[in-house]
Amino acid sequence: MIEAHARLPLLACAGAALLLAAAPLEAQYGSAPPTPPPTPPQMPRGESGQGAAAGPATAAQLHAGAACLIARNAAAADALLATAPYSTAERQQAVRLLGEMQRCSRPRQNFTTSAVMIRGAMAEAVYEARFTAPQAARSPALAAKPLLPPSEVASGTDAAALAAGYALAECTAAAHPELVIAFLQTEPGSAAAQAALTALNPTFVGCVTGPPGTQISLDGRTIRGTLAEDLYRWSVVQRDGPASPLAAAPAAAATTAAASPAPH
Repeated sequence: MIEAHARLPLLACAGAALLLAAAPLEAQYGSAPPTPPPTPPQMPRGESGQGAAAGPATAAQLHAGAACLIARNAAAADALLATAPYSTAERQQAVRLLGEMQRCSRPRQNFTTSAVMIRGAMAEAVYEARFTAPQAARSPALAAKPLLPPSEVASGTDAAALAAGYALAECTAAAHPELVIAFLQTEPGSAAAQAALTALNPTFVGCVTGPPGTQISLDGRTIRGTLAEDLYRWSVVQRDGPASPLAAAPAAAATTAAASPAPH
């Protein structure tokens, strides 16, 4: 069984002090408390093909299932990662992968989760399988396309609100990939994971843009997966260069030289 996404409001801020909740579930930017996510509606059991006995997935179950599936089929998650976040196509791919993950890892009890959690776990497994060493940044800098497409941002207020959080993760992965790697090397929810997340705080703050005094709220249950996918996309672009389908279009160079005088 797969649950619908829980969407948190994400508002841009600049120059605000960074606050981390005691539990590694929320990263807050600004002084106002984050809005708690609504309880997501659940998909009918029949859609996932799972049995009646199912419980909420643990991080360990998700990571074990994703790693098992990628070890058996390196391209298993490619179709999912090619979809836009929060899209119908993403949900369909996640439903398919949920059953495959459980058949591969054979947990004692089938589990339920959301598409965003499946996507994050698969992105982390794909990165670990395809990049055994960190990629060096290109010079001049070459960015990856935004994970949340501009067309999705323009489609509604929810997507526009989410854009700030996605931009924060993209900036963080490109600015300090080594810190993101260190975070991904920890056990989810562990003290080491919390310490690695804390080490990312200065980068988070440096990546925030927008008017002072407002706030970004990030769901700590999903930020790991978003960082993993952004790290993967950035690494592919650094490896493959401008020809990569994931590479962002280069910005037009500003003309700074003065115009040459016309010949007499």
